[in-house]
Formats: sequence, C-alpha cells, structure tokens
Amino acid sequence: MRVEHIGDATLYLGDCLEILPTLGKVDAVITDPPFNFSTSSAGTKHEPWADMVNAAYWFGEVLAAEIGTLPIEGGVIWQFTSWRTMATIQKAAAMAGTRIESMLVWDKSWIGPGGPKGLRPSYEMVALFCIGDRGKLLNRGLSDIWTHPVSSKKPSGHPAEKPLSLVIELVRETQGETFLDPFMGSGTTGVACANLGRKFIGIEIEPKYFDIACKRIEEAYRQRRLFDDKEIEPVQNDLFGEA
Repeated sequence: MRVEHIGDATLYLGDCLEILPTLGKVDAVITDPPFNFSTSSAGTKHEPWADMVNAAYWFGEVLAAEIGTLPIEGGVIWQFTSWRTMATIQKAAAMAGTRIESMLVWDKSWIGPGGPKGLRPSYEMVALFCIGDRGKLLNRGLSDIWTHPVSSKKPSGHPAEKPLSLVIELVRETQGETFLDPFMGSGTTGVACANLGRKFIGIEIEPKYFDIACKRIEEAYRQRRLFDDKEIEPVQNDLFGEA
C-alpha cells in the first residue's frame, strides 16, 4: 500500500475493502464505483441475473464499509450508478441495512454513443444515501435533475471521469469538512475538495490513475496557493487629491 499526503488530502493506492476499515471518521462519501459486472453465466438458465445478484454482495460489502467510516450521527453518501445496475445497488443497500433516499439525474446536455438498438444515453444517475440523523441535505430547494455539460473527451484519460463542476456541486451541497472517495479514479473529487477548502481521503487500486490523481490534486493545491498568496498592492490615496 502506498500513501501520499498532498495539502489536506490523503491518498491511498490499494484495495478499498482493505483500507476502509483502517480509516478514521469522515463526514461524507462521494464515489463512482465500477458499474459493470461479469456476465459469465450468460447462456445458462439464469442468464446475467445471477451475476447481478452476486455483484450485489460486493456492492453491499463496500457500502457497509463506507457507512462504517461515517460518525455515529451519520452522513451522506453519493454513489454514481446507471439504470443497468439499479437492481444490484438496491439489493446491496438492503444488505448494508440502508436504502436509496433519492436518485439524482445528471443531465449531460450531450448525447452519448449508442449501439444499433435502443436510445442513445444523455444522462447518468447518482444514488443518494442518507445515513442517520445527520444524513440530510440542508438545501431543501434542490431538485433531482442537475445539468452539467460534458463531452466525449476525458481531460485526464479516465473513461468514467466526471465533470469537475458536477462534483463541486455535490461537495458544496453536502455538509461536512472531510470527504471520502474509495474509487478515486483520476481524482476529481479530490480536486473539488481542494478548490472548496475541504479535507479529502481518496483510494484507488490502479497505479496509473493513482498517479494521475496525485498530479491533478497537487496542481489544484498549487493553483489555490497562487491565488491565496497573491497580494493586493496597497493604494496610497492622495492626501490633497480632489474630493
């Protein structure tokens, strides 16, 4: 396991199921776990349904571990997902002793690629878990559809990279000082936290993306330091100037 400390961010290279039980308490979780699961049973009488059920055990274990990082008063968990995995994460939530409170629809203002059948996707979803008494959103004016434009180009090369503006809004609308992302990817949640002055704990299992996340978060803190250190030159008023 490798650990990097960058500003108020602590980044772990490793398996989140091994690292999560070792962490202290955080205020909230924003994460984007892998959506896809094996379809090795395709062709059997179960087809892919058996794999969806089996995947729920893994998702449930991760969700339970995330809940374990929250204080006893609870907190908020945002988890990116898709309509294909809805049954899986609903089962996982029940296994972890919780439920999906709301489903945020992220309108991309862009139509993604599609196959020869069906509709081309223009949205993704984010499941909101509200754990305990502290698990709530203070802004009661929020709707369940947020628009954040995106294109096919991924600035940092991660195939599932989310727009920084969307993650910044998630952080801003969630109470707490310390945020956790067990599937850090290219570090967008960490960059959002650096921009907003929040503490961040990130975990990523792939060394390639871990290194990218470290560089992006370091750059975010560098830009913030440049902004913070920029001094405004004092202006001497003319004592005998015109009124």
